[in-house]
Amino acid sequence: MTTRSNPRSPGQSAFLTREVAIPSTLTGHSRSVKYLLLILIALVLTSCTSSTDPPMTIIAPDQAGSTHLAPAAVDPIDGESIPPPLTEATPAIIIEPSFPAPTATSIPPSVGVPLEELSILSPGPGSMVNSPIQVKGYGGPSLNNRVQVRLIVEDGRLLSEGYSFLYSFPGRPGLFYIKMPFESQLVAERAWLEVRSFEDYFGMLRHLMTVEVTILSTGSGRIYPAIHGAEKLTIFQPREENVIAGGSVLIQGAGWVDQDVPLRIEIINRAGDVLGSGQVELDAPAVGQLGTFSVEITYQTSQQQWARIGVYELHDEVPGLVHYTSVGVWLGP
Repeated sequence: MTTRSNPRSPGQSAFLTREVAIPSTLTGHSRSVKYLLLILIALVLTSCTSSTDPPMTIIAPDQAGSTHLAPAAVDPIDGESIPPPLTEATPAIIIEPSFPAPTATSIPPSVGVPLEELSILSPGPGSMVNSPIQVKGYGGPSLNNRVQVRLIVEDGRLLSEGYSFLYSFPGRPGLFYIKMPFESQLVAERAWLEVRSFEDYFGMLRHLMTVEVTILSTGSGRIYPAIHGAEKLTIFQPREENVIAGGSVLIQGAGWVDQDVPLRIEIINRAGDVLGSGQVELDAPAVGQLGTFSVEITYQTSQQQWARIGVYELHDEVPGLVHYTSVGVWLGP
């Protein structure tokens, strides 16, 4: 037997039609929402792109509007206004020149001089000293390996005198130390420390140097150091223990002087007799600068004997020697 389905009723057909129509209506509504979202996104992007930042204004540092001062602060104690600090826009003040200043080119000395044979290392020139003076020096050689130290004031008075041994082997230079006590009636007085060395043969004066100081009877002293520098006066010719004959000798050397006075030259034998003497001007650019000298001195002797040729500088204000240097020679007729 064949069974046949009943045809749908009109009510069922309308219900199915509504079920089919609902999805299509929902689909169209969702598309409308998508379009609205796209339009909103486009509007938002357009508004972001159209809003531009204001253009930047660049002000040069030298313009008046570039100096921005911070608000003035008030001092909590006296109520006065405190000026604001300067900003980086304030131009810097340059004190140093943009190029180095020209300097004079130093001229090397035309001659070379040896180191000082006698030197006072302390106190140095210009020192103010109290009693006793602590003297430290270097020099030699000297007779019996010791040197003589004296303190002389400007009127020629001898305030103190002593001897100091050299800390060296005999016949070699070395350090020396000595204390020089003195008494002065004045508060301050100009004076000179003098050091002497003597030759080994007959004890004749070999070398002498001085340092000017100020002695104090009260108050605090002030000690300046000194260096072991170049020889103040030196003799190049003749040399030590040369044999000289003929009645004259050529003396050449170099050095500098403290005053505008000529150098004195003496030839003295071991008995202290002056066999010849003279003077010579130092050929130097100015007082206190290195120069040279050359002079021929005549002498008188009837036999060959030992003598010393001394070149020295005298004080122009007070009696005494500033510096003395010598060489020992054998003199013949």
